[in-house]
Amino acid sequence: MRRALVLLGVVVMGYAIVGGLTDPDVSPIKQGVFLVAVLIVHDGILLPIAIGIGALTTRYAPERVRGILRAALFASAVVTAVALPLVLGRGRRPDIPSALPLNYPRGLLIVLGAIWIAAAIAIAWREQRRRRRPSGAHRS
Repeated sequence: MRRALVLLGVVVMGYAIVGGLTDPDVSPIKQGVFLVAVLIVHDGILLPIAIGIGALTTRYAPERVRGILRAALFASAVVTAVALPLVLGRGRRPDIPSALPLNYPRGLLIVLGAIWIAAAIAIAWREQRRRRRPSGAHRS
């Protein structure tokens, strides 16, 4: 199964590369610069931040809540990354009211609040279950 998935990935990437190189509207130099910039931002900024946050949660968060905490942090990062262009409002024009018509910062805060409320509920539920167990039933 793994080999089939790797082969499928190679075929799809080959199709994308051939399509990009043969499309007259694609500038290979601009695309190459973009890909290098994405690589630098990911490997030079985002990945070290993610590793640092993971190390901090490992060091300071109790083991029983680490998974929930990491899931909430990951969901928060993904939602923020997706919403950031809308929150910044680039491209918003006053003469076109239908372009970016919503209050995106408020929406982002609502979604982040929902993520962290759900995490708090999950942690509270887990703590309550842990307290109800007999003392000999705790996992080490």
